[in-house]
Amino acid sequence: MPEVSLKLFFSYSHKDEALRDELAKHLSILERQGVISSWHDRKILPGEEWDYQINDNLNTADIILLLISSDFLFSKYCWDVEVKKAIERHHAGEACVIPVILRSVDWNGAPFGKLQALPKNTEPVVSRNWHNQDEAFTDVARGIRAAAEKLKKERDERQKQEAERLRLREQEEETRKLQQQKAERLWLQEQQEEADRLQRQEAERLQRQREQEKADKLRLQQQSTSNDDLLSEKGVDYRRLRDLLQAGQWKEADQETLAVMLKATGREQEGWLDSESINNFPCTDLRTIDQLWVKYSNGHFGFSVQKWIWENVGKDYEKFGDRVGWRKGMFLNKEWRLYSYLTFTLNSPQGQLPCRSMERLFGGVGRLGGRKGGFMGGVGIFCCLFSRVETCEV
Repeated sequence: MPEVSLKLFFSYSHKDEALRDELAKHLSILERQGVISSWHDRKILPGEEWDYQINDNLNTADIILLLISSDFLFSKYCWDVEVKKAIERHHAGEACVIPVILRSVDWNGAPFGKLQALPKNTEPVVSRNWHNQDEAFTDVARGIRAAAEKLKKERDERQKQEAERLRLREQEEETRKLQQQKAERLWLQEQQEEADRLQRQEAERLQRQREQEKADKLRLQQQSTSNDDLLSEKGVDYRRLRDLLQAGQWKEADQETLAVMLKATGREQEGWLDSESINNFPCTDLRTIDQLWVKYSNGHFGFSVQKWIWENVGKDYEKFGDRVGWRKGMFLNKEWRLYSYLTFTLNSPQGQLPCRSMERLFGGVGRLGGRKGGFMGGVGIFCCLFSRVETCEV
């Protein structure tokens, strides 16, 4: 695996660009040897965002060179952005920051003041104490090489430690796999036994549910009288309703149910039932109507059957509409059926009838579960009627 060179970032003032270029020449041997790969802002291509490129390279650099001069200290961007970020990364151990003193300037107390600087003895590159600048830059290059070799050694050591940790993790993982494989057959056996147990429980639950439904249906049937006691508190004649139900004329019986309910509440002229008439509906008449429906439909239709379904679906009016066949459609596209679209046979869903009186609750016209004149529809209709059914112990 080829070694990755260390990233070196030049932080400098453009006034010192010539000195930066000279330093880069002295560092070229390190680049050719693959020790470093340098970057500075003159490498930003046309069309690229310079601020993003500077920050990206600054944040990923292994070595950050601060080329110190009076112009560098004077530069607001160098001081506020590059120096600040460089020192933060140095203190976090993410990068090595090396001040390089290019020209003489008072930099005591600077954020980088405690860092070892180059050239040696912090003698500026531009100084009479050097025979020439090449001598100064050679000293700087040697210092940078030493720092790079130290960083490379530390990086190699970290990689070795990481490789060892990875080997140990893989060994531990292999051990866990072997242990898992050893116990897998037993686990699968336990899972199969658990699945069989749950399957038996579900079968038993379904059996109990079917038995309960049969018992509930029988209870509903037993609620009807053994003979036709057509009792009424309001003197309503229920013989025609009985005859229609006995003949299996379910639609006509449904319409007759509305007629007798209107008569029992004195709302024949209005033609529909309001909340007050439902809440005060004569209990004797309500029981008579329900018992006739339950008896002649063999427990398939009736208000008490609808109330039982209403409670069974958690008093959810949309689920109730689905259950008794008053709603049609799939998933979120369901809507309440028009009365004219219903079928009137014993093959219809349990609890579908009677419904003509439900349609005419609160002045609804044509569509089951609808709204009219600001009165509540849907759940309000069912709650009102079934509350009366419960009160009358139908």
